[in-house]
Amino acid sequence: MSTSTGEITESDRKLLDELRKRIHKELELVKEYDDDFSLMRWLIGWDRKIDVVVPKIKFSLRAIHALGLDQEDLSTLEKVAQKCDDCSVPLRYLPGSLIGLDHENNVVSLQMIGHLDAAGLMPATRNSDLYRMRIAESEGVMQIIRKMEKEQGKPLGTSVIFDLDGLSMVQIDLAALKVVTTMLSQLQEMFPDVIRKIFIVNTPTFIQVLWSMISPCLAKQTQQKVKILGNDWKQHLKENIGEEVLFERWGGTRKAETEYGNVRMGGKIPAELKYDPANDLPAEKLTKLNVSARSTTFVPITLEGNVPGRKLYWWWRLENNDINFSILRAAEGEEKVAEHDDDYMVHPKFKLQTDFVPEDGEVCAAEPGVYKFVFDNTHSKLRSKTVKYFIEVRNP
Repeated sequence: MSTSTGEITESDRKLLDELRKRIHKELELVKEYDDDFSLMRWLIGWDRKIDVVVPKIKFSLRAIHALGLDQEDLSTLEKVAQKCDDCSVPLRYLPGSLIGLDHENNVVSLQMIGHLDAAGLMPATRNSDLYRMRIAESEGVMQIIRKMEKEQGKPLGTSVIFDLDGLSMVQIDLAALKVVTTMLSQLQEMFPDVIRKIFIVNTPTFIQVLWSMISPCLAKQTQQKVKILGNDWKQHLKENIGEEVLFERWGGTRKAETEYGNVRMGGKIPAELKYDPANDLPAEKLTKLNVSARSTTFVPITLEGNVPGRKLYWWWRLENNDINFSILRAAEGEEKVAEHDDDYMVHPKFKLQTDFVPEDGEVCAAEPGVYKFVFDNTHSKLRSKTVKYFIEVRNP
């Protein structure tokens, strides 16, 4: 497929037909993705290897559905920003915003990395909130892109500006960096071949050190789109993005009350937002679960009857490191295995750590069945993990 015209070759058309057949259940869940440009992004992003594409797109569409994003109206940049704000109060201190459309109608994201209070963020919010926020933002961008693609008849994407002004080695918190890079890898898996251009400006002297930490979690195709700009970066941005889109701070002519416009600049996260471990559930309420290295364990919860308004609440902490967590409703006959391709995804699988803030939440569980709380440690070659958890059925 030509990235400029969107013309699809005959061989790609055959791949699209095969892909649709193999993911028809997922396309029923999230019908908006059943268009050629959306599916071609997956094929291009994974080198047209359909056996690689199928499990990845299945996960992504199920996750979008499980998070309820297919039911959300995220049709404008303002609505996307509001949805992100609703995910978590501490995450409102994440610097960066979606600012408009570039010359080619790609959505422009401006990220003020140097203003990120990474060390303050980790003790203030759940890991999973960061996933939810970034996935919601990405799916919002996709809703906007899909609408424009239908109108213009050509594939579109995003242009990203990373402004590293103010970044110092002191700010690089390794625990936060691990969470962020893991989350970035997840986004790459869920939303492939969307980024058209990446511009990095105001680069510090240690940019190579930072790049060596971040680049492994980016797809090779994405790495090739990165341009690290020099002192004339404002001119490059004006030429590639458009001065009417950029606020004064970035060399543009867009009018606003401040030079930053509506770009969220981040800042120090207030101490009162830090999670207090005194709010942990008492030990006598918790059950201990050991998950061996290279293995998966699950906690089954059997619910009878159809009960509108019924919910499942969970709370858990890991003694150290990270673990993959998800919730599935077992397919018929698959109640005794941790995961099966026919299971219904209730909560997507995220790799999480709870060094500062425990994971808790609730999901709708109106339908009967066996709900499987899955703790997956297959990524750990040597280290077993100990989880302390609490699960409760909440009836209306």
